[in-house]
Amino acid sequence: MNAKRPTSCWLATANAASRSIARAILTSQDITPLDLKPELLFAPHPAPGVQPDPEGILLLDLAPDCIGERGAAAALRQAQALPWRPRLLGFSGVARLPWANETGLARKLTGNPLLPRPESAPGEFMTSLLAQTGGGSVDATRLERHLRVLAGGGEQSADARILRMTGDSAAQLAATLLGAGLVGDRRYRLKKYPECLVGSAAVDWLHTRYRLRREDAAVLGDALMQAGYLHHVVKQQPFSDAEFFYRVAAPGRFDALPIEDVYALLRDTRGVVADRAWRGVSFPQCMVGGEVVDLLAGQYRLSRAEATVLGQSLLDLGMLRHVADEHPFADDFLFYELVTGLPPR
Repeated sequence: MNAKRPTSCWLATANAASRSIARAILTSQDITPLDLKPELLFAPHPAPGVQPDPEGILLLDLAPDCIGERGAAAALRQAQALPWRPRLLGFSGVARLPWANETGLARKLTGNPLLPRPESAPGEFMTSLLAQTGGGSVDATRLERHLRVLAGGGEQSADARILRMTGDSAAQLAATLLGAGLVGDRRYRLKKYPECLVGSAAVDWLHTRYRLRREDAAVLGDALMQAGYLHHVVKQQPFSDAEFFYRVAAPGRFDALPIEDVYALLRDTRGVVADRAWRGVSFPQCMVGGEVVDLLAGQYRLSRAEATVLGQSLLDLGMLRHVADEHPFADDFLFYELVTGLPPR
């Protein structure tokens, strides 16, 4: 039986900006948004005021401030088991377009792919939602009008800024930058940083290739970082027209690897998870970020940038965490632990 296009949609998010943008997007396409406090989804009993409906749609924000410590994978599985059995769609907890393997994991858990955040990519958010809930095309004119009037327009996404400044998508720009001959092994204070480029050299190249002012070229590099394809070698610096080291990853390999297989590799490879200590403090059953990058790069024939992005994806999905929840995933001497019980059935 074909799904009917929804006339209403429950929206579970704790983020006011996301709620405002999502309400504007839904309203623009004649879908009534219904607010639902995220904590009610995980109460022992069905959420009060929610009427069971076989055609009901539930949009679940997978950001940490919405789902808490569950992690995206666990939250999707738990929401999928709700007694009222809504048609469930999760939207990404991070402000970038979801990777293909993240979308694939969501599809395995819920039957639907992961949507981009509404404030990051309003058009892609609505197009994907309609594709999963009855089809139809997005009324782009009404969408733009509602975003402007009801949500104040919102800040332009990183992907949109890259497209406007270069004519290429973020993924295309990452691939082009990666092939520009800027990547090499470098040293700083006697430490070697393999497979990286220098921020000022990247700005030189962007400035020349796209005929941009240096300050605009730096903005473009920052947008590429926000889109998830560029990062500082140890995740300690924003993008800058300076002598900092960065790594760039182009999609096509790291995002094609099934997330659950990567999780299983880390869990099952002998010696990766072990008891460790730092400055007299014990950290049981954890992994070193740099050693994880070594394993992923060797096992899957990835660059260090691609392996780091893959590790960050595990962290974004709540399948991996820094032992003190203080750092993103980095190719460095930082400790991380796997969150247990999350691979899909």
